[in-house]
Amino acid sequence: MTETATAAYVDGIREAWAGELQGEAFFAHLAQEAAGEQRAKWDTLAELERVTGRRMASLLRARNVSLDGPPASGEFQRAAKAYAQMPFAQAVSAMRPILTTAIARFEALLAQAPAGEREAVRFLVDHEQALLTFVELEEAGDGAASLDAARELIARGDGS
Repeated sequence: MTETATAAYVDGIREAWAGELQGEAFFAHLAQEAAGEQRAKWDTLAELERVTGRRMASLLRARNVSLDGPPASGEFQRAAKAYAQMPFAQAVSAMRPILTTAIARFEALLAQAPAGEREAVRFLVDHEQALLTFVELEEAGDGAASLDAARELIARGDGS
């Protein structure tokens, strides 16, 4: 049985799911434009978005919410092209303000989450934190460890 939730909470989960679809496409585009280690890093982040999106889709399906994908916006496509043209370090750093905003938004969703959905919404928060950790470690010059948190979440998320 699905626990009661506010319409704003359900809308927030749907927006998060749509954001994960766009995030996956965003990182996949960056990977296509990159090579070597950078391509592998963007591919890993795309996989994290995919895994997180599946978790959000499961919440929505349990609530019988439509999973019609959002159309790719012109703004999204322009952003993906702009990031792909930036040097890797600049593109990574440019993610920081987006991530801090998303973390705050998803923490608010977690505070509203019914008990049976808290684990999935915690994963949503954790995935944004893993992306921020990626940014922080890349900026600190620790690219070898920058994806550790993302990989751990991917492994955890694939098991759900």
